[in-house]
Amino acid sequence: MASAAMSLAELERWLQDRVDRHPAATSIPMLDGYTAAIMAGPVSMSPLDWICPLLAIDADAFNHGGTPEFAAISAVALRHNDISNTLSTAPDRFEPMHRRDPSGNIDAHPWCQGFYAAMRLRLSAWAPLLDVNNVNHGLLALPRPNCYRMLSRCLT
Repeated sequence: MASAAMSLAELERWLQDRVDRHPAATSIPMLDGYTAAIMAGPVSMSPLDWICPLLAIDADAFNHGGTPEFAAISAVALRHNDISNTLSTAPDRFEPMHRRDPSGNIDAHPWCQGFYAAMRLRLSAWAPLLDVNNVNHGLLALPRPNCYRMLSRCLT
């Protein structure tokens, strides 16, 4: 039985084993983007409201320590806290967890997919930040310009 947070490698394997349950993230870059959007988003959300769809778990999993589900929740909470600390104290040092393609280029697509999956939870709250005609548009500063372009295409 799991008694502590999973490592990120264990969490990725666990997520991939749950693909048939449709978690919002199936890789660590997707989970990282999702968690970053939750942290940086325009509205606060209860952990149950975003962790349950992220991991494809029932809310009852929060009540049972020592399970793989609880170890996954703990791992997500640790990553959330890491992102929160970085964005609160040194936002310019935030580094999304990206993979590289075979030629060595950053593959931002999975991270952006995760970010957008979290946005969809409260899309109406995000809409003013993505509207170029809205004065608040400039408040959305994504870590990579190609993420912004991809997210903008998804919303139009």
